This record gives sequence, structure tokens and C-alpha cells, in this order.
Amino acid sequence: MRRIALAMTCLLTLWAAGAAAQVKPDEVVERGRTATTADSYCAGMVTNQEVPYDTYVVSGMEADPQTVWSSGQYIYLSKGSADGVKIGDDFMVMRPVKDFLHVQFFDQEHSLANSMGQQWADIGRIRVVVVQPKVSIAQITYSCSYMQRGDYARPAVEYTIPPFKPLKDLDRFAPPSGKSTGRVVRAKEYLAAQDRGQVVYVNLTDVKPGDYIRFFRPTARKETAIYQIGGMSDHVDGFGKTPEHWGPEDIPREVIGEGVVLRTTPTSASVLIFNEFREIYLGDFVEIE
Repeated sequence: MRRIALAMTCLLTLWAAGAAAQVKPDEVVERGRTATTADSYCAGMVTNQEVPYDTYVVSGMEADPQTVWSSGQYIYLSKGSADGVKIGDDFMVMRPVKDFLHVQFFDQEHSLANSMGQQWADIGRIRVVVVQPKVSIAQITYSCSYMQRGDYARPAVEYTIPPFKPLKDLDRFAPPSGKSTGRVVRAKEYLAAQDRGQVVYVNLTDVKPGDYIRFFRPTARKETAIYQIGGMSDHVDGFGKTPEHWGPEDIPREVIGEGVVLRTTPTSASVLIFNEFREIYLGDFVEIE
């Protein structure tokens, strides 16, 4: 009997983990003229600042055998009335994340990523409904992904939900703006290629929420990224050569998309792509419009 119970517990745990992978942001994302609540609440960030680990998810209802929780369910926080927590307090839940199977996309990727700091995923929002001396019970009011034991909880912050520029205004041949430039260093969920509606993390520090960002790709001088061969500005063996040398700096750059800043940290900006001509890769360049 004990073996059957153990087997059922394992099966239920595996089922819960599988179901957790299917959790989507609560709001249906419909691309319009502005970012959505899902974009704002679930953007994530990269920062070198320490995030305090003094408040966290201890467990939740039906914790045996349930291992994860999502919208509408109840979880238990590590702080209670003795710590000043009150009914109605809102928290945002976060988790440090790491890419265990990452392939380096461009030559400076690791150094830039290390200087930007730790990547964090937004998990959702919770509201305290019951307070006990050492623990609080909170209901999940918004889910970006599943919550689990040990997730960080911080006082909720309301982020900007910026508008988009008209899509027709994206200039494929826009000249350099002359403002700060950077690179696409990381992306939400560690995707290597991104398109409209996805979030990337760039190493721009002189921006604010609502600023517009242009993505561009210059002709490569050498093999610095796995998606560019390099040295093809004016000749390709067997496929033509110009009578005089044209270097990469002489060839027009390729504007590939546009984004808007959702939030910033001391080392990076979380940027939502809202228009693009083609996929945007890690290592592509960005500039402030």
C-alpha cells in the first residue's frame, strides 16, 4: 500500500510539473497600439544589484503532493504580522534564472552578460488575504509562470505600460541617431532569436521607460557572431568582387526592428520588440532613437 501511495505521489508530482510548463500569462496578449499588462508584469530584468532574500514562498495549499501554484491558488509567505505584513499587501514574485545549455552567439557575449549581472524572471503577483504571526497566506492574482517553493517575493511595483510608435514610421534605411548604442545581450527565457512581442535585455543605461530603441545590424568586419560570416562587404570568392575596396563601414547598415523600454536597472534595459523586419538575434546592435 505504501508503494502504491508513493507511486501515486510521484505521478501527481510529475503531472503538476508538466502542467506548470503550460502556465501562460493571465492576460491574452493582443498586439495593439500599446504594451499590455502581461508585457509590463512579465518582462523580467537583468541587474547587478542584490535582490534581498528576506521574503519568499514557503509552500502552498495541497502541498502534498502539489509542487507548483498558479493564478487563483494560495501560497504561504515567510513573513507575517510580526514583520509588518498586512491584509491587502501586494507582492511581486521573482526567480533568478540561468541558461544551462547556452551557445555563445557573439564574441563579447559572456563578458557583457557578466557585467550586466543576474537575469531574473517575473513569476507573478500575489495579495495577502490572511496574516498570522510568522507567516502570511496570499492569493495569486496574476501569473506569468508557475510559482514554487523558494521564489523571491518583493513589494509590488507598478511598471510603465508605454505606447508603440506607428508601425509605418519604422525606416529600414534610417541613418544613425548619434545617441548611445549597445547590444542585445540576453533575452527573456534565453531565446537566441526574437521577433515581435518578445523581450530582450540590452546594455543601455541612459534610457528610461517609454524610450524607443532601434535595432540594427552592420556588415560584419570578421566572424564575430555565429549568424554572420564576416568580411563579405565587397567580395565573396566565386560570387563577385568590386574593383576597389569597400569596407564594412562603407556599407549601409541594416535596420531590423524597433522596441520600447519597459523597465531599467543600473546595468540594462528590458526592451519589448513591437516591430521588426526580420528576426533579431543576440549580438545585434541597438541605439536610442
